[in-house]
Amino acid sequence: MNPRIVEPVGLASSLVFTMHGLCSDILHASGCRAFRKKAARLEISREREPLVNYGRLEGTSQQAGLPIGGQIKLIPLRRKFPEHLDRFNLIYLVSSALPEHVEEIVAAARKRGARLVWNQNGVAYPGCYGDRYAWLNIRMAALRAQADYIFNQSEFSRTSAERYLGHSDAPSEICLNPVDAKMFSPAETTLPQAPWQILAAGTSHALYRTQSALDTLRCLLARGRPAHLTIAGEFRWNNAAAQVETAIEGIRDHVTFLPPFSQGEAPEIYRRAHVLLHTKFNDPCPTVPIEAMSCGVPVVATHSGGMPELVPSESGILVPVAQSWTRDLAGDPELLSDAVERIMENHAGFSRASKEHAVHAFDLDRWLDRHESAFRELAQ
Repeated sequence: MNPRIVEPVGLASSLVFTMHGLCSDILHASGCRAFRKKAARLEISREREPLVNYGRLEGTSQQAGLPIGGQIKLIPLRRKFPEHLDRFNLIYLVSSALPEHVEEIVAAARKRGARLVWNQNGVAYPGCYGDRYAWLNIRMAALRAQADYIFNQSEFSRTSAERYLGHSDAPSEICLNPVDAKMFSPAETTLPQAPWQILAAGTSHALYRTQSALDTLRCLLARGRPAHLTIAGEFRWNNAAAQVETAIEGIRDHVTFLPPFSQGEAPEIYRRAHVLLHTKFNDPCPTVPIEAMSCGVPVVATHSGGMPELVPSESGILVPVAQSWTRDLAGDPELLSDAVERIMENHAGFSRASKEHAVHAFDLDRWLDRHESAFRELAQ
């Protein structure tokens, strides 16, 4: 199935990406053939117990660096359902973490009777990817169309997938991302009231997200608030280092940068913060706010994407922002600053509510149980 072209795409872009796709197909043809031969030797289990493959035929990871985004949720799932590389009856894929050549595995395995379980995160849309959005959705649309069951990470994930990938008749449910509440727990000692420790964490793919956090810090400092901003994670856009260096002029002493961090390092980073400032627009179901709340850290963000499904008013504040598919929009720094101030006025209450909400809404065991139920039904 081809993705839906909802917003118009320029003719020049259409031609460029069509040619790019053709060239890519030619360059990777030999690799696809070799992988197709490997996939042809797959053995599908006829057992009624779910034996899960995660889109790979070899045991070495095909993802470089620390796991991010969609890769994170595979960590606990692999513990409960170890990966079977050559004899299985289920394939589990996360839309934002697709392995190379997974199409060949899916085609060969489904032909032999294996079932595909699809975890839908976000999609490419014009505001984030411009005219490239339709081409970036091609793999996702084609694989999702073959799914036998779909876990949507949020209602926003479901809505955006239906909009940009096309309709699916597969059974589905909303299954918010989980957190290990024992691992992600509040600090044993209370942070000093000053300075206000604000955290912006996660991989950033565009300047506006970091700029929004810095603008909010400037606003708080201008109001005389004792604020300090920690930015933890990787910048993944062109010329990021130079642009961020320019953006922090005048407030350098109030900003700390931390490199990309592992799951094991994450809880301590959250525990050193009073507030998580999550500035990404239209984020479908981000793990960072969920983990922060589980550590007792309230969230400030924009009312966009899946955030209203994740953060109730007792656990954080979502500021209003215009809704758009064609632009990525930053929150008003004045409103974001107001939200930080309101949380700091009753930080203990927001902190308790954040932890309670995380335990109730994002319980890891319940998330695993929902997967086990779906897996067992499909394996029958």
